[in-house]
Formats: sequence, structure tokens, C-alpha cells
Amino acid sequence: MKKQILLFVLVISLAFNLAFIGMFIWHRTHRPMPFDRPEFHDFKEHMRQEPGRIESDKREFMDSRRRFMDYLNEEEFNEEIADSLRQETLDMQIKLETAFGKRLIEMRKKGEFNDKDFRRPPEERLQRPKRRRK
Repeated sequence: MKKQILLFVLVISLAFNLAFIGMFIWHRTHRPMPFDRPEFHDFKEHMRQEPGRIESDKREFMDSRRRFMDYLNEEEFNEEIADSLRQETLDMQIKLETAFGKRLIEMRKKGEFNDKDFRRPPEERLQRPKRRRK
């Protein structure tokens, strides 16, 4: 009986160790994509040149979204009010996307839209950049 328990504990321990080693190897070979990728620096700088319009639209959208989420957490619930808040949030998002799209078109007209990442095929854009160990 005691040998069976020891064998069971040994198997469980071995399984945990293999899982730990496997996850360690996985995380070393499949690192997540960085949020601040270097190929987007030029694009971000162009977008920051006229931050007023897009930033204000983004702020309005986030405020509208927060109001909608806050209302969903309230005790008293009215579906008509929730629907109107949802529609307001969608309208703000459309306004934000429209301003962003117009800014991209303006950049293209001025010849500023030349980021290499946008010229690559989509399947290449999704690949993770290879990092070298330091």
C-alpha cells in the first residue's frame, strides 16, 4: 500500500515538473509581441502631430463607454435607457473611427503614409519579430 502511494506521488511530481519545464521552454521560444513595436514609431509620431481632434473623440468615446458600463451595474435597470446609452457609445466610436480614417487619408495625400509595416502582406504582419538573446 505504501509503495503505491509513493509511486502515485512520484508520478504526480514528475507530471508537475514536466509541465513546469514545458511552460518554461514555451515562454522562452514564443514570447508575446511587444506593445511598442519599432516599425510603428513613425506612424505614431505622425498621428501625434494633430492630437486635438482624435484625442477629444477618444475621450468622448471612453466617457460614453464608462457611462454605459456604469449604468449596467446599477440596481435599477431600464432597457430603453441602456439601449440609448449603447447607441450613444456606438455613435462616439463611429465618430472616432471616422476621424482616424480621415487622418490616415490626409497622411496619404501628404506622402507621410509610408510605414513599411503597412506595405507587408497581412500574413507577414502577424508574425512575431525574432529577438536575440542579450
